[in-house]
Amino acid sequence: MQTFGRTTIYSKFTEQELLSGTVEEQAAKAKEILTNAIPIHESNKYQTIYLTNYYKGIQDIYVEKEKHTRPEINNKTVENWAFAFIDFKKSFLLGKEIQYVALDGKNNEEIDKLNNYVRFEGKKSKDIDLYEDVLVAGRGFRYVAKDKLTDDNEVPFEIINCNVAETEVVYSSKLGNEQLLEFVQTGMQDTITVVDENTGENKEEIINYNEYTVYTKNYKFVFNDKNGYLEFQPDQTQVKVIKEHSIIEYYVNRLRLSLIEIGKDIFNDINYLESLDKDDMEQFVNAIMIFTNAKIDEKGLEMIKQLGAACINSTDTKKASVDLLQQRLNASDTQVYYTRLLNSLHQILGVPQASDNGSIETGDTGKARLTGQGYLSAGIRIQNDETKFGDADLKSLNIIIKICKDTDNSGIKELKITAVQPKFQVDMSENLLVKTQALQNLYQCKIPRNFANSIINLFPDPNAVTIEQERIYGEEGADLQQNVNGNTNNEINAQNNNIQRVSQLENQGQ
Repeated sequence: MQTFGRTTIYSKFTEQELLSGTVEEQAAKAKEILTNAIPIHESNKYQTIYLTNYYKGIQDIYVEKEKHTRPEINNKTVENWAFAFIDFKKSFLLGKEIQYVALDGKNNEEIDKLNNYVRFEGKKSKDIDLYEDVLVAGRGFRYVAKDKLTDDNEVPFEIINCNVAETEVVYSSKLGNEQLLEFVQTGMQDTITVVDENTGENKEEIINYNEYTVYTKNYKFVFNDKNGYLEFQPDQTQVKVIKEHSIIEYYVNRLRLSLIEIGKDIFNDINYLESLDKDDMEQFVNAIMIFTNAKIDEKGLEMIKQLGAACINSTDTKKASVDLLQQRLNASDTQVYYTRLLNSLHQILGVPQASDNGSIETGDTGKARLTGQGYLSAGIRIQNDETKFGDADLKSLNIIIKICKDTDNSGIKELKITAVQPKFQVDMSENLLVKTQALQNLYQCKIPRNFANSIINLFPDPNAVTIEQERIYGEEGADLQQNVNGNTNNEINAQNNNIQRVSQLENQGQ
């Protein structure tokens, strides 16, 4: 099956047009949008289920591999690199939880409260699952809503990852592409009474139908197709307290292409190659027997298979023989092709590649290892996912902050979304010596701490580090800025020269 990303659904309305009028008028416009969106949603849903199965290991090799010669030997092997690559991406970007940091250094108590809330809500685990949806299906969906405070629940909001196959977000086709509404499809069953055509008696029958829960900024509407067409359920309409969208779409590219789709052709080639290799070995073990100047019936052949030996008649003029027809693939050629495919996958998908035997080879140290095995490239490539995922997370965070402000005793009243930034804690310890030395130099040049701490990309929360420095060393901190470790200018210059020499050696792989 060929797929090329999920189709984004658009509608002719603007947000203002959709949210104007009475409840019934808004429901009618929502129904019109939903009616046009359902066929596209069904196509997206079918593709999503296919990609999810592919991720689990139900891959194309099982239905596409045919063997015309000796069809009884037709191995179908899945080497699930799709799972391995996605597993690495999840750990690399979200192995450590996202921290919310203050851009202006204010409201730190409320920022701490916010981080405690999302930690209690299990957002780290949910972020990983959501990113998995994005990598597998090209997108993911998050539901954020107000929650009741109880003795067991101190968080005023709830975070739920929606079923990616059952959820859609619809945007305006007008300039700006505003988000209009979002909906969740739910399969339902009901028992109805029908008249038997043969007997004329009443009987119960189970019917399957779909229910669509639609969210706009103002209302939650419910529709179903129980009667064969979309029908509005006015008794289930709810007014939303927080005038924001309830579901946010996450994606890392505009086409909603998944990692599986990008590498699927090569994944399939590797599976096909491994399956052929296994066929080759089995055919070698179960080689065909060739009888020359000898006859044997089916019963005799079965006896040969059981006993492992054959008795044939041979004369001086007519030599008889039994041979095995054996021919194997060139293992070195197939290994070269396999390695080439795997190298292409690592380069295309931005995933580091270990040495063949997992060991460090000559020159495989320092920057040579980071560059040669792809960790440097992976760090650069993951920044795109960090940016796009972070943008969507800010939209979810905006809803969270509004819910907290609307909740008494939440501890968050002054915090603004414009002053908060999600900070991904991707491993930033590479070139640690260079970074710390650069920090010393920046202090020596009288660069303000908050700028210096942000420039070097060493701390997940530079503002928190700056505040802690001010608490320990004071706001001026002249002694810290002029001489962080008691080093003189000459000592700093000497260290810089030494680091430069070390970097040059690492780049040369020595």
